[in-house]
Amino acid sequence: MRVSRVLAINPYIYDFAAYNFWSSPLGLLYIAGILRHNGLHVDLIDCMSVREDGRKPDGRAPFVKQSVPKPNTLKGVRKTLRRYGMPPEDLRTLLETMDPPDIILVTSIMTYWYVGAMEVVNLAREVHPRSKIAVGGIYPTLCREQASVGFAAADLVVSSGEMARFYGFIEAGTGRNLAFTPFMDNLDILPYPAHDLCREIPFVPLLTSLGCAFRCTYCATSYMYPAMARRGVDSVVDEILHWHDRDVRRFVIYDDSFLYGSSHHAKPLLRRIASLPFPVDIYNPNALNAAFIDDETAALLVRSGFREVRIGLESVDPDRQARTGGKVTGAVFERAVAALKRAGYGRGEIRAYILAGLPRQSWQEVREAIDYVKALDVTPSIAEYTPIPHTALFERYKDSARFPVADDAIYQNNAIFPYAWEGFTEEDLNYLKRYAKEG
Repeated sequence: MRVSRVLAINPYIYDFAAYNFWSSPLGLLYIAGILRHNGLHVDLIDCMSVREDGRKPDGRAPFVKQSVPKPNTLKGVRKTLRRYGMPPEDLRTLLETMDPPDIILVTSIMTYWYVGAMEVVNLAREVHPRSKIAVGGIYPTLCREQASVGFAAADLVVSSGEMARFYGFIEAGTGRNLAFTPFMDNLDILPYPAHDLCREIPFVPLLTSLGCAFRCTYCATSYMYPAMARRGVDSVVDEILHWHDRDVRRFVIYDDSFLYGSSHHAKPLLRRIASLPFPVDIYNPNALNAAFIDDETAALLVRSGFREVRIGLESVDPDRQARTGGKVTGAVFERAVAALKRAGYGRGEIRAYILAGLPRQSWQEVREAIDYVKALDVTPSIAEYTPIPHTALFERYKDSARFPVADDAIYQNNAIFPYAWEGFTEEDLNYLKRYAKEG
């Protein structure tokens, strides 16, 4: 019986600034793992190539990039637009040298990166006109109507909650029934993501839970995943062992709510990791919730291999803290910092995220937060606000942005500062970025 062939593509992107901040097309790699488990042959083209000569010891690296002309929609933006990742001509060469796949899967991650994904879909359709093409990811999930129109060359545009529809598409496109069709509410039964399809594995993201216990007004996690799902400790540790046997030493926690209910999840897991007969390096690009960091947790973070700890502060304004999600207060944040320092973390190993560019926010509020963080001898990291569809802040302020963020997702890019105003200009933001790095 002929083996059905699937090609998974992580597209190149267009942006004004981008960096491989422990990023990986994890959803696409999970899908690849599931399809391989069903006996399908899967190939991967990861267009997001990086400069290996610039890779840092922690695994991060700069993307390959090239300046490109701005489309008419972005002509007024006084920044240089670049394509990050593989050039289209190189992708075309790869597509032309392979046998036509039965199925081509293209992921579309950040909403404002859809242009690259659309180009990839159109190119794949041109080179392999008989292949069935499906597009999934964050953009189709959050901007369904726009994606359905823009990805006209695809046979299926699917959101994150439509796994049954996706499996049906695969069965129709390959002419075979899938025996294993898991949903994302049982993470323990999922095959490991197919990182081995990548050229290099500088780090492995670990998804120990999906969803979030909180409903922050700027975050769409609760929309995409209404209920939390968690993996068992044994499942996560087994995955670490699996990749460690393949010479992986760096792991990245992708969870949005890793420490929530820590006595039943994070603490047992960290104890097990700390007891492994070898050390690992762990990083958390998504902020840990300071409310759940006590002395025991801080000590476990050190013992298990967290080389730094990123925690969310967002703002020092008590009213804004309450209105955006109520996750943290100044007192809670200070207790977490004190616990981390007692555990042995220094200033450069504790980073606090501060939101900048929120609707009608003043630049002085951000500087006050930077001063507060520095006074605690913690490193401030500015997180520029991204307007995300289906969030409370987006729905309330979508008509007051200086770009039509609801009409075209390309304007949802935080690099173009959608909510700049006379009380917080682009010049103010540039000053704050410099100010955060001082001292």
